[in-house]
Amino acid sequence: MANILDKIFADKKEELDSTRRKVPLSELKGRLGDQPKIRNIQQILVQSPPSRIIAEIKRRTPFKGALRADFDAMKIARTYAENGAAALSILTESRHFGGSLDFLKQAREQVDIPLLRKDFIFDAYQIYESRTNGADFFLLIATWLDKNHLEDLMGVGKELGLTALVESHCEKDMEKAIASGAVLMGINNRDLTSGKTDLDISRRLIKMAKMIPESILVCESGIHSSKEIHEFEEMGAHAFLIGESLMKAENMGEKLAEFAGERMKEGSKES
Repeated sequence: MANILDKIFADKKEELDSTRRKVPLSELKGRLGDQPKIRNIQQILVQSPPSRIIAEIKRRTPFKGALRADFDAMKIARTYAENGAAALSILTESRHFGGSLDFLKQAREQVDIPLLRKDFIFDAYQIYESRTNGADFFLLIATWLDKNHLEDLMGVGKELGLTALVESHCEKDMEKAIASGAVLMGINNRDLTSGKTDLDISRRLIKMAKMIPESILVCESGIHSSKEIHEFEEMGAHAFLIGESLMKAENMGEKLAEFAGERMKEGSKES
């Protein structure tokens, strides 16, 4: 029986068939020369704290429904950039998450920090689409993609100057990410087939990912406090992708500054 992740990818394939007919790949390739310079996300994420929060713009989820009544992608992008985000994650999947490529384009017009196109990517077309809509890096989900598929998509990204954030949820995923040559590795504490979150996923997989000395680790989902951020930094995480904790916050800017502020204090203690 298909799970929600399989359903999302199936719907995405159907959507992509329609998109290709409206905008051929040749048209996307023709737009490449008009794009701004790509921001180096890997360089940014290995800098000293506190600027290593990837703040997410996400309208809703299939697990929890709408996350914010006053959703305004452009306003949120500005708020995040003004309160210490190192980069933004823009969820562009429309049917299940209420996202849009327009959010990516709008964010690019508002801020000058790196943008992640977060979607269910399985085809080279989507990577060209990401580049021509303002992304600096893009998500690949190892749970659903095999090693060869990961390598092929990472190669397309490299040709376009984009870095792939290769996301794992279990040891099998991490093995694929490592074997594919991924350097920017995400560890998702949320099971995308059920919506359940478990921070022990990061506690296990960070140790595994550190077997690759040059790896840059992004801890994703389930982060609600500066205490958790500090714990995972001590273990070796370089950055944190935070969505729901920010989207549901009464004051998003203050919540983001709280995460960054605690990390700034910790960094000051060490200096």
